[in-house]
Amino acid sequence: MALRHSSSVFAATVAAGAIAACHRPDAPGPPATSSARTTGAELGSPSNDDAVMRIATARCERELACNKIGQGRAYEDQPTCLERIGHLMDEQAGRNTCPEGVEPMAVSSCLFEIQRTPCGGELEKEPNLPSCTKSALCAR
Repeated sequence: MALRHSSSVFAATVAAGAIAACHRPDAPGPPATSSARTTGAELGSPSNDDAVMRIATARCERELACNKIGQGRAYEDQPTCLERIGHLMDEQAGRNTCPEGVEPMAVSSCLFEIQRTPCGGELEKEPNLPSCTKSALCAR
């Protein structure tokens, strides 16, 4: 559903740009231009909030698979995991941290790295992976 919506937003943006770029010879003056900057959000890339939620969800799925969720473990339950990891990721990719948005490929890379990190691996020693930090995720 999200992909279909993203494709629709992208198609609508391209169509609007094509229509705006058309110039009738009988129209007075040059076509209007805009100095507004297009961000990834207008083109269908993940929003900061979407990226934070996707990464937090992937991390908590990994924590569950690594037996880190449950009474007496790192996270009492799934909602606690989502809250704590979500807060961490908001500090890395939230709107205040990445005002220009997040890089879609960087989000994909982060999600891939979470999936391939083994239990007992890097996430057991560090709170986050290098590919899931603001230096990797924020749009420039």
